[in-house]
Amino acid sequence: MLVLVLAIPGLGPVRAAPDDAGAGGTAPVEVWLMNRPIVVLRATLAGVTPEVRAQRTRDRFDALTPYDLMQPVNVTPGELGGQHGVGLYVGERLLMAVVEGDVDPEEKIQFDALVRQVTDSVGAAVAARRAQQHWPTLIRGAVRTLGALAGLVLLGWGLSRMRRLLRRGVEAGLQRHLNARTADGFDWTAAVYQLTDRLVRVVTMALLALLVFIWVEFSLLQFPLTYPLGERMSAYLWGMLERLGVAVVDAVPGLLVVAIIVFLTRGVQIVVASVFAATARGKLKVPGLHPETVPATRRLVSVLVWALGFTFAYPYIPGSQSDVFKGVSVLLGFMLTLGSANVVNQIMSGMVLVYSRALRVGDMVSIGETVGWVEGLGPLSVRLVNLRREQVTLPNAIVVASAVHNYSRSQDPDGGRGALLSTTVTIGYDTPWRQVHAMLLNAVREVPNLVEDPAPFVLQRGLSDFYVEYELFFGIGDPRQRFFALSTLHAAVQDEFNRHHVQIMSPHFALQPKDPVMVPPGQWHPAPAAPDLDEPMRGQR
Repeated sequence: MLVLVLAIPGLGPVRAAPDDAGAGGTAPVEVWLMNRPIVVLRATLAGVTPEVRAQRTRDRFDALTPYDLMQPVNVTPGELGGQHGVGLYVGERLLMAVVEGDVDPEEKIQFDALVRQVTDSVGAAVAARRAQQHWPTLIRGAVRTLGALAGLVLLGWGLSRMRRLLRRGVEAGLQRHLNARTADGFDWTAAVYQLTDRLVRVVTMALLALLVFIWVEFSLLQFPLTYPLGERMSAYLWGMLERLGVAVVDAVPGLLVVAIIVFLTRGVQIVVASVFAATARGKLKVPGLHPETVPATRRLVSVLVWALGFTFAYPYIPGSQSDVFKGVSVLLGFMLTLGSANVVNQIMSGMVLVYSRALRVGDMVSIGETVGWVEGLGPLSVRLVNLRREQVTLPNAIVVASAVHNYSRSQDPDGGRGALLSTTVTIGYDTPWRQVHAMLLNAVREVPNLVEDPAPFVLQRGLSDFYVEYELFFGIGDPRQRFFALSTLHAAVQDEFNRHHVQIMSPHFALQPKDPVMVPPGQWHPAPAAPDLDEPMRGQR
């Protein structure tokens, strides 16, 4: 720091003032001496522009001898370039001239007041230059700077040590939690640990940055040349802390209002959840609300309650009125508008499915070409599991646009429940229909889990050119076993008709065959079929 201070020249740079061009079309120039603002020169004197006047002032200040720096600053009035002004002298040496044309017309300051300000500023710069050349002052500043650096290193080591201790404490607490944990499900321990570790790192780095800033400020205050820079850094730091404190204090009422709104919203949401829970258990009846629509309605109402709560709390959130917050809100709204058209379509289709009560989890359904049982109903899609144990995801919009056959929830007018299964056979006109009915009813008794209400029955669906079409209807206890039940029934029908020497006419033909097309019971188990084994799909799921 001492070498840096000695390397800095005694006079600060000449800076153009952030004003408009002065008289004669020349730009004002601000004079800085020893990093201290002195005056803004605006007037042109005898063809000498403000920039040249400022440069000459700097040259004269650099030329001051140690003897001159011991002399007082004097002011001599007079006429300079046709304008009333004063000359500022350090001892017997002219430093600069200030005229009435240098007064800023917008500040409405008197010329005498400007002269006093410039005189005081020049005196402070001369005193700083004199102190800067005083070796005891520099040595004392260097010693203090090194002492502050040692203190900074110690404090940094202490912060690093504290961070390690905090991390060990967090790790120890994490280990105790892992050893004592018995509950299943997702564990937030790892996420909380990572968040805590990141927070400790951020706080540590912020404190280290603050300590470095304070050390730099303290070091600059130890030398006359850099003293103004230290003051400005100090003013910046305390101004920032003051603004932060004021912002925190100003945000407290809004945060209290937000907390109250969140508390009330949470209370309303709990009441609504309890109402829906009682409805789902059957302890409360709400008109238009059915048990299968309770989960979706509860989620919908919860979203509406929290949306209203956020709407009420939004104006009180700190920073909600800032341009950044508004810009982010507009961006999110724009992205939601562009990307939510299909999502909204799927969500609305899902609401149609829920409130039409067409599906529920566990139902055996047929949607388009997909047959399976419902595994899940989501806001965007329906998941089915087919007979091959494949999970099929259908978007809600496709489900709404398709015919949905629900085999689990049908009700017949006579009070029976569950959709009926059916199979069709075609038998020639030479077989009595009463015999066909009896054989079909005998075959259906082989189906496992057959329900007695409604009892199986047979309908003659058509009288074709070569055969009569018979359709057998029956019900089973678990609709999800429909494929296995049909397979068992088809095997039983073949056995039953073969046993009674009745030909099934399903294969189309043009001429009546000489012998009935059937398999006699003695040939039911040709190789490699084993006579002591049941038929493959009979009775299986």
